[in-house]
Amino acid sequence: MSLAGALWFAVQDDLFTNGLCTSSSSPSISNIAQDKQSSVSEPISTSETHSVLDELDDYFISQTLHFNRQCLRFIIDFIQARLKKDVFAPGHSLTSAEANILATLACYAQGSLSSKITERLGIDQTAAGEAVKTITKLLADTSPDFITFPNSYNDRMGAAQAFKNLSGIPHVVGVLGYLHVKVSPPLGEEHMYMNTLGYHAVMMQVIFDVDGNLLSLEQCCPGGTPEHTVWENSDIGRQFCIFQHGHTWVVGSRSLHGCGHVLTPVEAFRIKSNAALRFNKAHAQLHGRTQQVFGSLKSRFQCLRDIGSIQSPESVACTIKACCVLHNICKKFSVPLPLDFSVEPLHPPSEVVNIMAEQPFDYMEDTKDEMIEAFFNIAEDEGEGVTRYVKEQL
Repeated sequence: MSLAGALWFAVQDDLFTNGLCTSSSSPSISNIAQDKQSSVSEPISTSETHSVLDELDDYFISQTLHFNRQCLRFIIDFIQARLKKDVFAPGHSLTSAEANILATLACYAQGSLSSKITERLGIDQTAAGEAVKTITKLLADTSPDFITFPNSYNDRMGAAQAFKNLSGIPHVVGVLGYLHVKVSPPLGEEHMYMNTLGYHAVMMQVIFDVDGNLLSLEQCCPGGTPEHTVWENSDIGRQFCIFQHGHTWVVGSRSLHGCGHVLTPVEAFRIKSNAALRFNKAHAQLHGRTQQVFGSLKSRFQCLRDIGSIQSPESVACTIKACCVLHNICKKFSVPLPLDFSVEPLHPPSEVVNIMAEQPFDYMEDTKDEMIEAFFNIAEDEGEGVTRYVKEQL
């Protein structure tokens, strides 16, 4: 899991310390782990103080905010504890702060903040718009707490075992992908933002685990940036290069061929056995999960479908990070996806790599070949499968 239990207990302790969480309003993480189903469906007990959330019906919460009640209570208590009650204008109560938090979440879910929603929440639309900026930055700043990579040996082995159980590929600790968010780029820089699906976007490098929890998030840049450039210049990429995460892999697309510790498919001209075919099928199964993970992000937070005009990638990075933090919280609370969920299409390679050219010695590439031989080689007739694959590629 990307969210260690210790983090959740620390957050809960912070909420109690600040007097913003009661035993009736925010369930313990241990109770959530024991009964995930009840954590989704049980109603929240009414607080002694007035709560905007308690006045909202379940249909509005589900359809407008894309959360469930218990998850919202945790998010509200957490943000209020961080705000220390003094970010909003003097004289504003916890009730108005709660309404502004709900307005921010509605803005993420719907892609904009309508007057109908602010009227329902009983707040001024202009003030709510300013609150969105404040809360977005706050959530983005907490991303290192809620989006964490498995750094210990035991955590890495647990992640690797889950991937091996699913695909048969050993030593994989995450799936590497690039989340593209549609934007209207700065004038004169349109070519930098054009991605391989033909629209202008910013891209964020993401690694997630077998359950879709986000483990790493960084490098917001124009959508036309080659993926291998992003990986090689990222902090997590450098950590892998110095073996900070041991002899492990992340699964990536074929445009990342040659990048250290990124497990890519076997190229067509190198397919010489059914073991390689079976490996490619397992690889596609894992890498294809980016469609579900990115689809769930854009379905729950429709602001990520089109952010609109931007000045720079950095100007929208906070919004993307905030939504990714909330994604991990939703996973923890088993919040169902919206009914209009749709998968994200796979992006063609960002740059054609000359795989036929002579490459420098790559330790991990040799290791990949040995791994395929050890884990995917089944004694059977090899010729028929390879011939069929070659014909399919023509």
